[in-house]
Amino acid sequence: MTSPTPIVLYVDDELPNRIVFEQSLGDEFAIRTAPDGRTALDIMATTEIAVLITDQRMPEMSGDELLRVVKERWPTTIRMVITAYSDLEPILAAVNEGLVARYMIKPWERSEVVQVLRWSIEAWTFGKESAALQRRLLETERLATLGSIAGAVVHDLNQPLLGLILNTERLVELAAAAPLVRAMLDGVHLSTAERRTVAELAEDLGEIAPEIRASAVHLKELTAGLAQFLHARPVETTPATDPMPIIKNAIAVCQDIAIRARGMIGYEGPRQLPRIRVQATELTQVLINLVANASQALAARDRAGGRVAVHVIVEEHAVTFEIRDDGAGMPPDVLARVGTPFFTTRREGIGLGLAQCQRLVGKAGGVFKIESEAGVGTTVTFTLPLAG
Repeated sequence: MTSPTPIVLYVDDELPNRIVFEQSLGDEFAIRTAPDGRTALDIMATTEIAVLITDQRMPEMSGDELLRVVKERWPTTIRMVITAYSDLEPILAAVNEGLVARYMIKPWERSEVVQVLRWSIEAWTFGKESAALQRRLLETERLATLGSIAGAVVHDLNQPLLGLILNTERLVELAAAAPLVRAMLDGVHLSTAERRTVAELAEDLGEIAPEIRASAVHLKELTAGLAQFLHARPVETTPATDPMPIIKNAIAVCQDIAIRARGMIGYEGPRQLPRIRVQATELTQVLINLVANASQALAARDRAGGRVAVHVIVEEHAVTFEIRDDGAGMPPDVLARVGTPFFTTRREGIGLGLAQCQRLVGKAGGVFKIESEAGVGTTVTFTLPLAG
């Protein structure tokens, strides 16, 4: 039957989530809820539904399975999914397949959901007047969604690129010592300044070369992971990563940022660490993002002597990482929004780094937490399970 008011159907197997959704939005929209996919299909068989919003992870029938059935039977219904950061890969596949027009990240904010629902009802209304117009509208939305995900990819690629640029600039400076080395081999006497230049080459080259290699490997693995991400291929092997080389690389990559802020970065923890259950590339992304953010926080406090500490604690079943800084810190209103995609306090930032860190830690089965106080500093803590 046809309903005079566009109906939004929300599907979630957790009762508290359904209650919150209905109570938060019921004053502005006609909301119905369902505890599972089968019940949702029964409702749609007798009631015209404008917008379907489904949880991704549900027993018996997953969100993807429900979306496929709805797409086939009721193609004009606007379909969306609500998910956690760790579910982003299957969501991208759903966007590519045309199963969903949009996705929302838990925990959602009412103002954002209201905007999404208003847009969805307008798109559904257009579909009743012109199916072709609705298809063009949804295709435009699909491209915008893919573009926002591409922004996260660009953000990740910039981190190892920054390390490569800094190290190659230093390598260009050290290359000036090559003729002096040749002159030494030929028995030419060097001045004190020339000998100092050669000594810098000998000292720095041993550090720069492996750092350049680490950044290049990181880039290669990021692009390989992107191909896997775009095709939604699951990782078949259980990762077992040694975090210590990655910690050292993250500190080396970000050291220049800290020095420019008149501060320093230090490591606190055991010299040897157990392997943890996370992809090496993803741990690299998380650590470089967090250490870089902490180093930039030192610059915001605008005084010398700041410090970033990478503190690691080995526990019985997990390894806990703490990235602490004594930088500018954040007031409560800013802290409440940190980690929301595209929210940033830096003019040059794009607001995707912390959101990506949360997603990657959650994907690995870890826990992510941020604590901060204005004028005191910030501590980001994340825990990752030990490899089996």
